[in-house]
Amino acid sequence: MKDSVQRLTQGTNLDNPSSRKVEADHQLISILQQRKARLKEQCALMRETHQIQDVALHPPEQLIVNEEHRIIYCNVPKVACTNWKTVFLELGGFAHLNTSGKYHLGPNAKGRLYLDYLHQYNISQRRFMLQNYTKFVFVRHPFTRILSAFRNKLAPNISFFFRHGDEKEQWVSKYGKQIIKSYRGNSEARRVSSNWKQEYDLTFSEFIRFLVDADTDSYNKHWSDIYSMCLPCDIDYDIIGKYETINEDADFVLRLANIDPDITFPKPNLSSMTNSSDPTLADKFYRDVPRSLVYKLAMLYAADFNLFGYHVDPYI
Repeated sequence: MKDSVQRLTQGTNLDNPSSRKVEADHQLISILQQRKARLKEQCALMRETHQIQDVALHPPEQLIVNEEHRIIYCNVPKVACTNWKTVFLELGGFAHLNTSGKYHLGPNAKGRLYLDYLHQYNISQRRFMLQNYTKFVFVRHPFTRILSAFRNKLAPNISFFFRHGDEKEQWVSKYGKQIIKSYRGNSEARRVSSNWKQEYDLTFSEFIRFLVDADTDSYNKHWSDIYSMCLPCDIDYDIIGKYETINEDADFVLRLANIDPDITFPKPNLSSMTNSSDPTLADKFYRDVPRSLVYKLAMLYAADFNLFGYHVDPYI
């Protein structure tokens, strides 16, 4: 990262607009360095409980590679991952390619078909890439990320899959019914599944209970912790971007990787129905969750809170 940063900032005059941009870069670089320092410090504190992994032998499935620009990105659901897949598809020339005559393929479907993932390479290639490529990950406050997953995948009336019916079996019918059956019983599950449009009434509190319940198999990458998915204590990420400052951070990553300025990061739609980072909206949902569940949820995502400098205080 250091050489690339020097390339961005060398030979500048802070009296002109481009140089003021460089000054902003210096400020952002300082923030990024603080994030890395905190991550390193917290990983050291976790050393007794953290089992070190050889990522080249067992890479996470989330790591997307672009060889031309020598970058590796850990794809985290609900942290603008669709936007980043769009960028990688543009880099590979696949953004406007559609192989299906019946359906339009979105970035996520195209990503599964066309993007390169680290686990697809042999071990020596993986090791070289991990040592020499610029690696980055984008993170988000665990509680707003969880809320985003609920509102996008499972919430009655507003979730994308509830409204459009796509993949309903995977989300509303599978997880929604499973949660209702677990905490309300078979009769309620049958009532809800008899007429999804009118009867489906899963609550956010029930979803949280499902996540923290040790007796349920609640794993799904859309709400799994970033610590487990991206292995930040085993992979030396050059950049830790944050959803809360995503426009500035993403722009910096693209320039750092020397990507064509015509390829830009799609700005998140802050007015979308599932914009769960709105403090008022997040407060509205978490206000109705029992405090005991909020505490358990904070413990479940403790690694992400500690590693990335987030705080649970506003929700307690």
